[in-house]
Amino acid sequence: MRVKKIFAYGMVAVMCAGMMTGCGKNDTKTQFKTYSKCATVDKAAYTDIEYVPESREVSQDEVDSAIDSFCSDNSEITQDKTSAIKDGDKVNVDYVETISGTEKDSQTAYDITIGSNTLGDGSDDQLIGSKPGDKKTVTVSYPDDYSDTTVAGLTAEFEVTINYISVTTVPEYTDDLVKKASDGEYTNTTDYTAHLKEDLQAEKDKSADKADREAVLKAVEEKVTFDKYPEDEIQSSVQSLVSNIRSAAENYGTDFETYAKYLMGYQDEASFLEYLHTTVESVMKEKIVVSCIALDNDLLADDSDIADYRKTLMEENNLENDSDIDQYYSADDIMFFATEENVLDFLMDRAVQTEATATDAENTDEETEAASEGSTAETTVASEDSTAETTEAASEDSTDEAAAADTTSSSEAE
Repeated sequence: MRVKKIFAYGMVAVMCAGMMTGCGKNDTKTQFKTYSKCATVDKAAYTDIEYVPESREVSQDEVDSAIDSFCSDNSEITQDKTSAIKDGDKVNVDYVETISGTEKDSQTAYDITIGSNTLGDGSDDQLIGSKPGDKKTVTVSYPDDYSDTTVAGLTAEFEVTINYISVTTVPEYTDDLVKKASDGEYTNTTDYTAHLKEDLQAEKDKSADKADREAVLKAVEEKVTFDKYPEDEIQSSVQSLVSNIRSAAENYGTDFETYAKYLMGYQDEASFLEYLHTTVESVMKEKIVVSCIALDNDLLADDSDIADYRKTLMEENNLENDSDIDQYYSADDIMFFATEENVLDFLMDRAVQTEATATDAENTDEETEAASEGSTAETTVASEDSTAETTEAASEDSTDEAAAADTTSSSEAE
């Protein structure tokens, strides 16, 4: 999996992409021929494709945010061992959790942020006012519908030892800070700000390139009439996904429906299964279109294309050895993704940039709003993640990270 950030539902798209490319080591054209039978893509569908290019402008807000991040990254952390705990404090503790006299969990040197109720609902209020060195008994009652069914409806006691309060001091953006943090490579804020802008522009260009390529491929998809889908493969993929997700749910002491609700945002099992089917079908559409165009225009990846693509994967993921790639991709995976890059290059050479209209802007706003609510974002992620960039795995949220790791491991094991 690509070693980058994804949502919990992005994990599903990752798994879809992986399962639907590895079909055994047959003739290199086999997977493309199979998918190309599902639609006829006329050349008119990818002639003079219009798209609205993604913005490449780096805003001052983005520069200011990068400066703030730089300062935060160079913060100084000290230990306060005298003050009373207040809301918002980051506190280091040891604790032992017991339920009905039986130890359930324990941690040492564990950081909690007061206000987040890490130990359970109402736990932080019981710590406010305490000081480092104090020992507190914190009581937490788990609701009947708690995600961990092994403790749902029970009451736990946490014997908490408060070690210290972490105090973070963010430095000002000064020449001295720049010089110290860069080991003398930069000596003033003017030069370092210019460096940050260059990095931001490179990231913006890369992101815009990806968005433009996806927009063009999507525009082609919309002009294609799909005769059929490999339904057996769709059902098989959905069943494999469900099996892996059930396993992950069991690892967290919960059931499939609860897992789908809390981590994926779906209220019931039926709607989540519908999402999985739609996700797989969406990825299939992309594979069908890519396969048709590749075969019709002699764009199948050759050894040189594959070597270049493997090199790109290594660079983007900071992998030391080429063989590391094979832990996550089959030969068919690499063949398809390298071919898809050829197809995208081919389409971009024939695409026509247009200006955004008021309707485009309105649609973009609606899509952004829908993405924040979850549903549209999931379908978008599924489509985007079927390229090589899809196999990114990691999550900033600790629960999502663990869930993604468990579920992805199940997928790879298959």
